[in-house]
Amino acid sequence: MRPSVFPFPNELIAQLPSADQVLLIENARLVELKTGDVLVSPDADQPLIYFMTSGSVALFVSHTSGIPQSGLAVGLIGREGALGLQAALGLGVGNISLIVQSNGFAYVLKAQRLRQLMKRHPNWLKVFYRNLWFLFLDISRLAALSQVHDIKQRLADWLLMSDVRCGHENLFMTHEHMAQMLGVRRASITLAAKQLKDMGFIDYSRGHIKLLNRPALVALASP
Repeated sequence: MRPSVFPFPNELIAQLPSADQVLLIENARLVELKTGDVLVSPDADQPLIYFMTSGSVALFVSHTSGIPQSGLAVGLIGREGALGLQAALGLGVGNISLIVQSNGFAYVLKAQRLRQLMKRHPNWLKVFYRNLWFLFLDISRLAALSQVHDIKQRLADWLLMSDVRCGHENLFMTHEHMAQMLGVRRASITLAAKQLKDMGFIDYSRGHIKLLNRPALVALASP
């Protein structure tokens, strides 16, 4: 189902004046995102900006070139933000790939076009800079958490963040995907997920995950 425009489903664009929201929409196109899609890779030559309206996309640093296989997720973005804003500021994509974790929609426009619009509407910069700062904080937190050896703790944190980014809807993530995001072995995720299930914190079946005890997961993720 296509998301409605107003009230605007992207919380970042919702911070702009109403007339500016309409202007941005007129210069964008709505696209559907499917789990597993790689939106941007380090070798991209046509940078795009994605304003999420539903679903979630992981920021993934890969150890190998091409399609990400081995690496680590350093961020997760949903309808609260946008992907690729740094390209609109004249910066490259760096070594980060964008992998769709949960199906959704996004408004997309070329970085060059957004840069032109920002020159005419400099008030947008404050909103976008604030978003990039919060993203930086998320990346810093996940980088520090990657050094924790308790996979159960890291998995609890990732599930909580995924839950928030997807608007508290039921999650769909395979053990293989979660292992890829956390940069660990699939067997480690299988064991950690079973422990969380046995503790009554989550339930899962065929990739569908339900968070049964959020307060307990929060306490485990942030001891």
